[in-house]
Amino acid sequence: MESVKQAAILIGGKGTRLGDAVKSTPKPLLEVCGRPFVEHVMLNLRRFGFESFVLLAGHQAKVVQELYHGNSCFEEELGASIEVLVEPSPLGTGGALKFAKDYLHDEFLLLNGDSIFDFNYLDLCNCARENEPLDWLGRIALLPVENATRYGFVELQDATISAFREKPKAARSGLINSGVYWLRKKVLDYIVETPCSLEQAVFPRLVKEGHLIGRTYEGFFIDIGIPEDLAKAREALTERLRKPAAFLDRDGTLNHDDGYTHRIEDFRWIEGARAAIKQLNDAGYLVFIVTNQAGLARGYYDAAAVNTLHQWMQNELARDGAHFDDLRFCPHHPEGSVEGLAILCDCRKPAAGMLNSLIEQWNPLLEHSFMLGDAEKDAEAGEAAGVTGRKIAPLSILADVQALLAHRG
Repeated sequence: MESVKQAAILIGGKGTRLGDAVKSTPKPLLEVCGRPFVEHVMLNLRRFGFESFVLLAGHQAKVVQELYHGNSCFEEELGASIEVLVEPSPLGTGGALKFAKDYLHDEFLLLNGDSIFDFNYLDLCNCARENEPLDWLGRIALLPVENATRYGFVELQDATISAFREKPKAARSGLINSGVYWLRKKVLDYIVETPCSLEQAVFPRLVKEGHLIGRTYEGFFIDIGIPEDLAKAREALTERLRKPAAFLDRDGTLNHDDGYTHRIEDFRWIEGARAAIKQLNDAGYLVFIVTNQAGLARGYYDAAAVNTLHQWMQNELARDGAHFDDLRFCPHHPEGSVEGLAILCDCRKPAAGMLNSLIEQWNPLLEHSFMLGDAEKDAEAGEAAGVTGRKIAPLSILADVQALLAHRG
């Protein structure tokens, strides 16, 4: 599995239904809640470990280049690479992908820059399922809706897509294509001539050959392609993307506490811990790890060792379709031996400094957030930060998460 996840984002649509709003600005670059809409798309993907973004620009590509070509301010904010590719002529969605062939990884995400579907992307990317064919070339994220008249709908036969149906004339519930695809690069072999529409020319062939998987996800979805939805996004997108947070202790909660654990070879996951994190991801929670690391103040190891271990944890979780969104560790202890770290601080639990830092940066929905840990100090830190704090029994993380999610509906 590649450690760097890649997303190709289509920014070529003309957005004719938006009229003068797109006269000089590509639809995905329209301002929404203080920034171009596509930046919300990329920031959301960044949470899941995507580190490489390829912007497939067509209509008004010069505007895209001016914003994101080279070392842009947003690229620095994102902490990921952005490559802008400009079509030499209108190529269609499939043609744009073929044009980007030399830049694409063996597996990559493809999505539209003018819509957001907020679900657990790592489940789509990383998780194999027993009932799915091994020779798949694409997985499509499907969204259940009450009225599919704007989008048309998708039919499934077991795990594979059996048909794409035209828009129904009367209101009808069903599954729609969200425009989010996890693709294998081999799909480019099906794009022979350009211009080419991925949806109209390539996907029907993949359906016929049984190579296209459909997976259903619940989550917030908005497409800014019509004035009404653009207005809705401008009014409330930031608020709609806010989530509750699960603050989790590390040693004794996610892994066995063997004393100053800092080496990968000594780290032992508690059974069910990774599954608990994935269930939180699937339920739409931000997941934060907050851990006291007094071994730093005592000189037993350095911050580089801590960071290496946490990156390894993130890689391990990704294999299960899970991730944590952010992490804080406290390096202090008043009885330490390392100068500058042997202090009484406001971040070491039961103080709430680590949680407060995360809350300030991420702005989670506190009324539905909670802190779990195996010690009373974890619960106290949660309460001090204004969230539900709970001391859990050893080895019980999965059961406790399931109970909390069931209670919160």
